[in-house]
Amino acid sequence: MSSYSLTARVVWTPRGKVVGEKEVIRLVNRKVVLIRHGRSSHVVKGLLDLDAFLKWREAYEAAGIGENEVPPRELVLEAQSAGAFVSSDVRRAIESARLLAAGRDVIASPLLRELSLVPLRLPGLRLPLMGWALTYGVKWLMRRHATPEEEQRVRIAAQWLIDLSARHGEVIVLTHASFRSLLAKEFARREWKPVTPRRRSAHWSAWSFSPNQ
Repeated sequence: MSSYSLTARVVWTPRGKVVGEKEVIRLVNRKVVLIRHGRSSHVVKGLLDLDAFLKWREAYEAAGIGENEVPPRELVLEAQSAGAFVSSDVRRAIESARLLAAGRDVIASPLLRELSLVPLRLPGLRLPLMGWALTYGVKWLMRRHATPEEEQRVRIAAQWLIDLSARHGEVIVLTHASFRSLLAKEFARREWKPVTPRRRSAHWSAWSFSPNQ
């Protein structure tokens, strides 16, 4: 059995509420909504060399979302009908999920973490953050963006979310940009059709999938 199989955990619930297993119900209106988290509170401007960029990435992973972050109204309305809320166990994803859950349970799991995203080794070169992001794009084109372990994690995460949807109907998922891209491909491979007509990559953007009937 994979080490990821039993990693999901409730990390935030309304005070005083007892969390227990809900009755398993097969629901007709099944949907999984993959959402990129809100903007991080850790903002850096200027040029960074490789060492400085790696230090920025470490601080970014530890930071939450900005104190003025507010999810789009249409996303708040979408979340009202959700049967389950899940997120990566990284702080910025959990805080984003809390804003949408509005007092309902949030389940966090390392299954939904971002890819490792190791940049190209360019010692001595100073780039803005967008420049370092472009080096990830080069690796993406070269199909060197994910390790075999991360590809396995994508498959396990997709099955977990599909199982949650079978129990809860609509599932709201707070995750990360690159991991979401691979997860979307995995849903398509499993013949879940995209509901979102146009996919955006911005923070708070949502990609929805439903099973082919």
